Amino acid sequence: MKVEIEWQYLVTTALIAFFSVYGWHRKIVSDIHALFALGGCILMLYIFIAFHVEISSMNVGNFLLQNALLMGILGFPSLVNPYPRMLGAPHPIAVLIGIAAEEVIRIAVFYMVLAGFNMPRFAVAASAITFAALHLYWYPTEWFSAIIAGALFSISMLYLGSPTACVTAHFIYDLLAFAYISTQVYFLIFLINLIIGLALTLRKVKVKI
Repeated sequence: MKVEIEWQYLVTTALIAFFSVYGWHRKIVSDIHALFALGGCILMLYIFIAFHVEISSMNVGNFLLQNALLMGILGFPSLVNPYPRMLGAPHPIAVLIGIAAEEVIRIAVFYMVLAGFNMPRFAVAASAITFAALHLYWYPTEWFSAIIAGALFSISMLYLGSPTACVTAHFIYDLLAFAYISTQVYFLIFLINLIIGLALTLRKVKVKI
Protein backbone atom coordinates (compact mmCIF):
# COMPACT_ATOMS: atom_id res chain seq x y z
CA MET A 1 0.00 0.00 0.00
CA LYS A 2 1.22 3.48 -0.88
CA VAL A 3 1.48 5.85 2.08
CA GLU A 4 1.86 9.62 2.03
CA ILE A 5 4.18 11.36 4.49
CA GLU A 6 4.40 15.14 4.66
CA TRP A 7 7.82 16.59 3.96
CA GLN A 8 7.74 18.54 7.22
CA TYR A 9 7.94 15.27 9.13
CA LEU A 10 11.08 14.32 7.22
CA VAL A 11 12.64 17.62 8.28
CA THR A 12 11.47 16.96 11.85
CA THR A 13 13.05 13.50 11.78
CA ALA A 14 16.33 14.93 10.49
CA LEU A 15 16.34 17.54 13.27
CA ILE A 16 15.61 14.85 15.84
CA ALA A 17 18.56 12.80 14.56
CA PHE A 18 20.82 15.85 14.74
CA PHE A 19 19.76 16.92 18.24
CA SER A 20 19.97 13.33 19.48
CA VAL A 21 23.65 13.19 18.55
CA TYR A 22 24.33 16.79 19.59
CA GLY A 23 22.52 16.42 22.91
CA TRP A 24 24.20 13.11 23.68
CA HIS A 25 27.63 14.57 22.84
CA ARG A 26 26.98 17.57 25.11
CA LYS A 27 25.64 15.23 27.83
CA ILE A 28 22.23 16.92 27.68
CA VAL A 29 20.44 13.82 26.39
CA SER A 30 20.67 10.42 28.05
CA ASP A 31 22.07 7.39 26.24
CA ILE A 32 18.71 5.59 26.13
CA HIS A 33 16.79 8.62 24.83
CA ALA A 34 19.34 9.20 22.09
CA LEU A 35 19.38 5.50 21.16
CA PHE A 36 15.59 5.23 20.94
CA ALA A 37 15.25 8.46 18.96
CA LEU A 38 17.95 7.47 16.48
CA GLY A 39 16.40 4.01 16.20
CA GLY A 40 13.10 5.59 15.21
CA CYS A 41 14.85 7.74 12.59
CA ILE A 42 16.54 4.64 11.14
CA LEU A 43 13.17 2.84 11.00
CA MET A 44 11.72 5.77 9.03
CA LEU A 45 14.63 5.50 6.58
CA TYR A 46 13.88 1.79 6.21
CA ILE A 47 10.24 2.60 5.39
CA PHE A 48 11.35 4.82 2.50
CA ILE A 49 13.62 2.07 1.20
CA ALA A 50 11.25 -0.87 1.61
CA PHE A 51 7.82 0.58 0.81
CA HIS A 52 6.04 2.81 -1.67
CA VAL A 53 6.12 6.20 0.03
CA GLU A 54 4.99 9.47 -1.49
CA ILE A 55 6.26 12.73 -0.03
CA SER A 56 3.32 15.12 0.28
CA SER A 57 2.57 18.67 1.37
CA MET A 58 1.11 19.48 4.77
CA ASN A 59 -2.59 20.28 4.97
CA VAL A 60 -2.43 23.24 7.35
CA GLY A 61 -6.04 22.96 8.52
CA ASN A 62 -5.66 19.28 9.37
CA PHE A 63 -2.34 19.90 11.11
CA LEU A 64 -3.78 22.67 13.30
CA LEU A 65 -6.92 20.71 14.13
CA GLN A 66 -4.98 17.54 14.91
CA ASN A 67 -2.52 19.49 17.05
CA ALA A 68 -5.42 21.08 18.96
CA LEU A 69 -7.21 17.76 19.52
CA LEU A 70 -4.07 16.07 20.83
CA MET A 71 -3.17 19.05 23.01
CA GLY A 72 -6.69 18.96 24.42
CA ILE A 73 -6.50 15.24 25.18
CA LEU A 74 -3.08 15.48 26.80
CA GLY A 75 -3.53 18.78 28.57
CA PHE A 76 -7.11 18.55 29.83
CA PRO A 77 -6.14 17.28 33.31
CA SER A 78 -3.68 20.13 33.78
CA LEU A 79 -6.23 22.70 32.62
CA VAL A 80 -8.62 21.45 35.30
CA ASN A 81 -5.93 21.01 37.95
CA PRO A 82 -2.78 23.01 37.01
CA TYR A 83 0.62 21.41 37.55
CA PRO A 84 2.85 22.68 40.36
CA ARG A 85 6.12 24.05 39.00
CA MET A 86 8.70 21.26 38.76
CA LEU A 87 12.23 21.83 39.98
CA GLY A 88 15.21 20.55 38.03
CA ALA A 89 13.39 20.30 34.70
CA PRO A 90 15.49 18.84 31.88
CA HIS A 91 16.98 20.95 29.09
CA PRO A 92 14.49 21.69 26.25
CA ILE A 93 16.60 19.56 23.89
CA ALA A 94 16.30 16.68 26.35
CA VAL A 95 12.53 17.21 26.43
CA LEU A 96 12.38 17.12 22.62
CA ILE A 97 14.45 13.95 22.34
CA GLY A 98 12.53 12.40 25.22
CA ILE A 99 9.22 12.69 23.36
CA ALA A 100 10.91 11.81 20.07
CA ALA A 101 12.13 8.55 21.58
CA GLU A 102 8.48 7.53 21.92
CA GLU A 103 6.93 9.26 18.94
CA VAL A 104 9.26 8.45 16.04
CA ILE A 105 9.25 4.72 16.80
CA ARG A 106 5.45 4.68 17.23
CA ILE A 107 5.02 6.56 13.96
CA ALA A 108 7.46 4.26 12.16
CA VAL A 109 5.61 1.16 13.38
CA PHE A 110 2.31 2.71 12.29
CA TYR A 111 3.58 3.32 8.74
CA MET A 112 5.32 -0.06 8.49
CA VAL A 113 2.14 -1.95 9.31
CA LEU A 114 0.00 0.32 7.15
CA ALA A 115 2.31 0.10 4.13
CA GLY A 116 3.17 -3.57 4.55
CA PHE A 117 -0.23 -5.06 5.39
CA ASN A 118 -2.80 -2.35 4.53
CA MET A 119 -4.45 -2.92 7.92
CA PRO A 120 -5.25 0.46 9.52
CA ARG A 121 -6.75 -0.98 12.72
CA PHE A 122 -3.78 -3.26 13.25
CA ALA A 123 -1.46 -0.31 12.56
CA VAL A 124 -3.20 1.65 15.33
CA ALA A 125 -3.04 -1.28 17.77
CA ALA A 126 0.60 -2.17 17.03
CA SER A 127 1.80 1.43 17.26
CA ALA A 128 -0.19 2.02 20.48
CA ILE A 129 1.39 -1.01 22.16
CA THR A 130 4.83 0.09 20.92
CA PHE A 131 4.29 3.55 22.35
CA ALA A 132 3.22 2.09 25.69
CA ALA A 133 6.22 -0.26 25.79
CA LEU A 134 8.59 2.69 25.30
CA HIS A 135 6.70 4.83 27.81
CA LEU A 136 6.91 2.06 30.44
CA TYR A 137 10.68 2.43 30.56
CA TRP A 138 10.22 5.74 32.38
CA TYR A 139 6.73 5.37 33.86
CA PRO A 140 6.00 1.67 34.59
CA THR A 141 2.62 2.30 36.24
CA GLU A 142 1.12 4.17 33.28
CA TRP A 143 0.80 1.24 30.88
CA PHE A 144 -2.96 1.53 30.33
CA SER A 145 -3.06 5.29 29.81
CA ALA A 146 -0.02 4.99 27.52
CA ILE A 147 -1.82 2.46 25.30
CA ILE A 148 -4.86 4.74 25.10
CA ALA A 149 -2.71 7.79 24.33
CA GLY A 150 -0.73 5.90 21.69
CA ALA A 151 -3.95 4.68 20.06
CA LEU A 152 -5.45 8.19 20.01
CA PHE A 153 -2.29 9.61 18.46
CA SER A 154 -2.32 6.95 15.74
CA ILE A 155 -6.06 7.36 15.09
CA SER A 156 -5.48 11.10 14.65
CA MET A 157 -2.84 10.29 12.03
CA LEU A 158 -5.22 7.92 10.28
CA TYR A 159 -7.92 10.58 9.88
CA LEU A 160 -6.00 13.85 9.76
CA GLY A 161 -2.71 12.59 8.38
CA SER A 162 -0.05 14.61 10.18
CA PRO A 163 2.75 12.83 12.06
CA THR A 164 4.31 16.27 12.57
CA ALA A 165 1.28 17.28 14.66
CA CYS A 166 1.86 14.28 16.94
CA VAL A 167 5.43 15.36 17.69
CA THR A 168 4.41 19.03 18.03
CA ALA A 169 1.51 18.38 20.42
CA HIS A 170 3.54 15.98 22.57
CA PHE A 171 6.45 18.44 22.75
CA ILE A 172 4.21 21.38 23.72
CA TYR A 173 2.54 19.23 26.37
CA ASP A 174 5.89 18.27 27.87
CA LEU A 175 6.90 21.93 27.93
CA LEU A 176 3.79 22.46 30.03
CA ALA A 177 4.52 19.43 32.23
CA PHE A 178 8.04 20.72 32.96
CA ALA A 179 6.73 24.28 33.45
CA TYR A 180 8.57 25.85 30.53
CA ILE A 181 5.22 27.35 29.56
CA SER A 182 2.26 28.22 31.76
CA THR A 183 -1.20 26.68 31.63
CA GLN A 184 -2.51 29.96 30.21
CA VAL A 185 0.01 29.93 27.34
CA TYR A 186 -0.77 26.26 26.64
CA PHE A 187 -4.50 27.01 26.55
CA LEU A 188 -3.92 29.97 24.21
CA ILE A 189 -1.90 27.81 21.78
CA PHE A 190 -4.64 25.19 21.97
CA LEU A 191 -7.38 27.74 21.18
CA ILE A 192 -5.50 29.30 18.25
CA ASN A 193 -4.88 25.87 16.71
CA LEU A 194 -8.48 24.78 17.31
CA ILE A 195 -10.17 27.92 15.93
CA ILE A 196 -8.03 28.20 12.79
CA GLY A 197 -8.04 24.44 12.24
CA LEU A 198 -11.83 24.22 12.47
CA ALA A 199 -12.29 27.29 10.27
CA LEU A 200 -10.16 25.78 7.50
CA THR A 201 -11.47 22.22 7.68
CA LEU A 202 -15.17 23.01 8.10
CA ARG A 203 -15.07 25.43 5.18
CA LYS A 204 -13.06 22.85 3.23
CA VAL A 205 -10.34 25.38 2.54
CA LYS A 206 -7.21 23.39 1.70
CA VAL A 207 -4.10 25.36 2.53
CA LYS A 208 -1.04 23.26 1.75
CA ILE A 209 2.61 24.03 2.35
